Order: sequence, then structure tokens, then C-alpha cells
Amino acid sequence: MAKTQIKLLIFLITVGLVAGTLGMGYWVYTNILLKESQVEQDIASMKAVDRPRIDPGLRRFEAAVDLIQHGKTEEGLDALYKLRKQFPDSATCPEAMRIIGEINMDQLFSPNSKAGKKDYIVQPGDSLNLIAGKQGTTVDSIIRSSGLMSFNLQPGDHLTIIPMDFHLGVYVAKKQVILLRKVGDVEYPFKVYEAKDIRLPPGTRLPVEMTIAAKNSVFDGKPVTSTEANYLEAEKWIAGTKPGVNIRTPPVARATPVEEPAKAPAKGSASKKSNAPVAASTPVPAPAPASASAPAAVPAPAPVLETGIFLAREDIEELFALVRRGSKLSLVR
Repeated sequence: MAKTQIKLLIFLITVGLVAGTLGMGYWVYTNILLKESQVEQDIASMKAVDRPRIDPGLRRFEAAVDLIQHGKTEEGLDALYKLRKQFPDSATCPEAMRIIGEINMDQLFSPNSKAGKKDYIVQPGDSLNLIAGKQGTTVDSIIRSSGLMSFNLQPGDHLTIIPMDFHLGVYVAKKQVILLRKVGDVEYPFKVYEAKDIRLPPGTRLPVEMTIAAKNSVFDGKPVTSTEANYLEAEKWIAGTKPGVNIRTPPVARATPVEEPAKAPAKGSASKKSNAPVAASTPVPAPAPASASAPAAVPAPAPVLETGIFLAREDIEELFALVRRGSKLSLVR
């Protein structure tokens, strides 16, 4: 009897252990292994979906704009420059450079900003062209910064001189023209201009370094100077030292004249040069086919595309006041 009870007890203990093990295994499976599997599936599904990329420069941009809006222009400007340098791939960079350019241009010609400007007293024999050449600036910038209403200078007049230490960098792939300014040994982007198109002369290999050879302004087919009445309406372009490299407005498309083929005389019409009657017995030759008598049509030559770096007119007008003959012009990819 005792042995039977012991066997029964061992059996019950064994059954309890097996049941407990199975229960523990089921709990581990449902509460740990199954949840881990679900988490892995969720992660895999999240990776499969195109999630929006976080722009690391967005908060920097918003903080810089907030500084500018609260009157801390210099701090905001510095923050935008740092944003462009640290996060060049940020989607906010184009707008940051637009704001940088607008602020720089406002400060350059603002009467309240004296940085980099100097007062010049007109001497006997001075002219605007002579002063601009001696002071390393442009006639346009003297007129604008000094607020001149007349070009007749008198000895003792005061002019505001802004040294134009700018050069141009043309980024062909991006279709951008960047105005760069050198302060000491540091050169930084001053303003970015979006090109309408860039067409370089055939065979041009980048990069190319050159200088500005001339600044041209033409009105009604005649060259005009900055002191003439028609200067504001004149067509302007900046010529590089390499042929075919000009910064200008887009060329105006011209219609190509099409020559009409000569018309054959109408059937039965009489020649105006001969008044003699034609005898009835005289055979009249049949008119030759048009393809045999008329020469083959010659296709019009393909139009030659003008080369150049094409900007909006207002951008050309602005650059005319900022760059001068001899300024560096760089073309890069």
C-alpha cells in the first residue's frame, strides 16, 4: 500500500512538473518571443515605407530667421552663413542664400552702414570715370551710393566710395552665378543669381579662369555711357577675356525668313514678251513636271545658338554696379 502511494505521488509530481514546464514555455512564447517577432516585423515594415527625411538644417534656419525678424540682423546673417557651411544639402540653403543676398545688398548701399566705405572730396579736373578708376570702384556704384542727381562735379563735392572687391564664380551644372567678396584673406559668397541658361563656346574645358574684359551698354545700336540719358534703357552685357563668354540677358528669338518656291505659269497663259500668233499646225510641247523644272529645295541652315551666361535684366543691372574691368571671372562645373 505504501509503495502504491509513493508511486502515485511521484506520478503526480512528474505531471505537475511537465504541466508547469509547458505552461512556462507557453508564457515565454506568448509574452516574449511572439512580441519580439512582432516588433521585428514592425521595424521591417517601417523600413519598407518611404518615411520623410529629417532636415537637420531646418531648425537652424528657423532660428536664424527669428533673429533677423527681431532686429538681430548681424547674428541672423552669421547663423545663415554657418547653416550653409555645416548643412550644404539642407533644403533651406537656397532660401538662406536668397536672404543673405538681400541683406548684403541692403547694407552695401544703405546710408546708415559705413563699413568699408569712405568719403572722397572732388578735386579740380576730376570726373566720375577718373575717380572710379583711381578708387577701384565703378561709376554706377558712386552714383548710387552718393545719391547723385547730376553728373556735373564741382571741386569740394563729397562722394561716398565703396571699393568693389568682387569677383564672379559661374557654376555651370547648377546654373548659378555667385558674387563673391574678398575681405582680407577671406572670400565669401555675397549673393547668388539664378541663370536663365548657360551656353559655353564649343570645346570649353572647365574650370576656366579669366577676367572681365569690358562692360558694354548699347542703346539703339549705339554705345552709351553711364552719364547719358539713355543709359538706364540700354542693353548691357559683361564680356570675359575668353571669346564667347558674356554675361547678358537671354537673346531675343528671331523668325527665320522662308523663301517660297517659284510658281509655274498658269496653263494656257500667253507670254507677255511675244505677241505672234501660234500656228494651228505647230505642236505645243507639254509642260515638264514640276520636279524636273524646279530646283530641289535647299534646307535652311540650322540657327547658330548664341553662347553666353544669361541672367534676368534686373540681375545684369545690379552686377553692372558691382564688378569692374579686371575683376576675376571663374567658370567651374
